[in-house]
Amino acid sequence: MVVLMPQNSPLISIVVPVYKVEAYLDQCVKSIACQTYENLEIILVDDGSPDHCPEMCDEWAKKDSRIKVIHKENGGLGAARNAGIAVVNGDYIGFIDSDDWCEPDMFQELLESCVEFNASVAVCNVFIDWENGWAQERTVFSEERTVWNASEVLRRFFDGHLTAWACNKLYKRDVIEFLHYPKQAYEDISVARDLFTHIEKVAFSGKNSYHYRQRQGSIVNDRVSASQFVLIEELQKNVAVAKAFSFESVAIARLAVSSFNLLVKIDKEKEGTLRDKVPQLLDCIRLYKFNLFKDQMVRKKDRLFQFCIAWGCPYKMVLWIRRVFQAIYWSLNMKKGG
Repeated sequence: MVVLMPQNSPLISIVVPVYKVEAYLDQCVKSIACQTYENLEIILVDDGSPDHCPEMCDEWAKKDSRIKVIHKENGGLGAARNAGIAVVNGDYIGFIDSDDWCEPDMFQELLESCVEFNASVAVCNVFIDWENGWAQERTVFSEERTVWNASEVLRRFFDGHLTAWACNKLYKRDVIEFLHYPKQAYEDISVARDLFTHIEKVAFSGKNSYHYRQRQGSIVNDRVSASQFVLIEELQKNVAVAKAFSFESVAIARLAVSSFNLLVKIDKEKEGTLRDKVPQLLDCIRLYKFNLFKDQMVRKKDRLFQFCIAWGCPYKMVLWIRRVFQAIYWSLNMKKGG
């Protein structure tokens, strides 16, 4: 369906935080500058990048009058987004991370979705592009252009099927008060939680438009850092908020699954990073009594192990059995493949 834009086409402001991305910045900015929708304001926020990114941003501003550059001291992703938001002039606001890129019609599709359904937020599907050569994946929220009401939005957000990612969305200026990013890891979650509990609907373009580059290999992804526990803390806040909307059970399920995943990572670490958080993780897992046969929130291969921990089995024994099971499974698969 083609949606007719107003005679004076809305201005879309796109905020791009930039930090140590020399190898990716040109691809990112070019994908924005070459959008089919041309009424754009592109704000590159140099977050005190120590490489050649500041000069690259300035060069782009010379080439395209729609591009503005902010140079600031390093303050992290959230602070960089906030600096960009503070100067936007657009009727709509979008975000792109500077090591990612987007399809040429991404903002056209998102804007048309907002206009068609009179929605304050529109969402597109996402490609996951692995730099280490793994096959491209997709995160799909909808296969067609559609709209969800407030109840559906909240249920899908609290159960994790509607992600908090900032960069696959377009926001109408009337929700700018909710777009303030904290200085922490997983900064998107608190913003999405505040936003989704205050809006009536969310539109979906149904298109695969955003490319999320995964720069880390599997070994790095398995490493544990203190910032990863912030996810658990944010999901605990989700549980508290979800209770008021009668979605506490799905929020608890998501918290339990994420707690189990982090517990697995901590158990693999020899250095003992975050081991002091294990009792809290076990409490979070035991909040939710997994249904061994029907639970769709849990991956099939982990369902039995999470079920055992949730019902009080010693976690070290359960995770040891899980490792043995995985080793046998991988060995059989390799023999089958050979």
